[in-house]
Amino acid sequence: MVKVLHIARPVAGVGVYISLLSKYIDSNKFSNVIICNTKENIININNDLGIKIDHLHCNLKREIRFVNDIKCLIKILKIVKKIKPDIIHCHSAKSGILGRIIGFVSNTKTIYTPHAYSYLSAESKKKYFLLKNIERFFGFFPAKTLACSSSEYNRAIVDLKIKKEKIVLWNNSIENKIESIDSEFLLKLPNNFISSIGRPSYQKNTELLVEAVLKIKQTHPNIHLVILGVGFYSPILKKIENNILKNNLSDNITLIPWLERAKGLAILNKSIVYVSSSRYEGLPYSVIEALSLRKPCVLTNVDGNRDLVKDNYNGFLVKEDINEMAEKIIMILDNNDLRINMEKNARKEFESFYDIKKNIKVLENLYLSK
Repeated sequence: MVKVLHIARPVAGVGVYISLLSKYIDSNKFSNVIICNTKENIININNDLGIKIDHLHCNLKREIRFVNDIKCLIKILKIVKKIKPDIIHCHSAKSGILGRIIGFVSNTKTIYTPHAYSYLSAESKKKYFLLKNIERFFGFFPAKTLACSSSEYNRAIVDLKIKKEKIVLWNNSIENKIESIDSEFLLKLPNNFISSIGRPSYQKNTELLVEAVLKIKQTHPNIHLVILGVGFYSPILKKIENNILKNNLSDNITLIPWLERAKGLAILNKSIVYVSSSRYEGLPYSVIEALSLRKPCVLTNVDGNRDLVKDNYNGFLVKEDINEMAEKIIMILDNNDLRINMEKNARKEFESFYDIKKNIKVLENLYLSK
């Protein structure tokens, strides 16, 4: 039995990643344990038998907090010495730093999944330079990088100069048949709406979506956008709410707080088009879910998004431009033949590349490799 210790803050895409990995990996060969923050223990993570995996706790913080980070390092090292995992799999920047240090010190096989490199989130050149060089430095550690998309794989090589033999690609993947549960929010929505998933933040560039809806409203007054996942660490939520009020879009945009995944997917399933204005991604589960549910996508042409959508095939890739975003959304809404064709292609793309039952063996083989 191979024991895998995950170090992560299991929220948003990282939570979905670990939850699906634990559910579909063979529990006769692998056991999963997670170290996470107690305050973010909001996703039930079970194995393929429906049994909850062991959850251990450490006060992981998103921001750099030197004293707290040292405390976490010491606590996680004690846990590693006690449970003796065969593999440490660390997720995202902070856990990736701590996990790679501990893997090196304890001589434990270590795997790091960035889930979108931290330096891509930098809003200034100084911060970009700092975060990028931190990633470069830890790239010299003996851990393998497990990229979640081709874009992330290429960044590891081109930006961070990590050797190819230290990088493996395993695409984020989901179940073929998605469980969905209707919620009270779904009953309040109009019959026709477009959707997006992601907390209002610099990464998600939510302001662009609001401006695009304002533009579309000029010719399509009943346009309605539903933004899901609002409320959990949403740094610019107030700004978005003010923009909606200022532009008289209260009847055109609905903000829905974080829901359990099945309820959010029921809303996504009822939408006509999936949209994303992100500045960067790893390989967004929301888009994979949209493809699985046959939704045409209009996405900004950035890392992660461009890995999933082929322009004019299963959706459109656009610049970070209000007019182009609005134009492509209108094109799909107004052209039934185009929309139906993109719906078929969306499902075809999912079945070809992102079914976790087909892809899990790649991860199992990585875990078993020397």
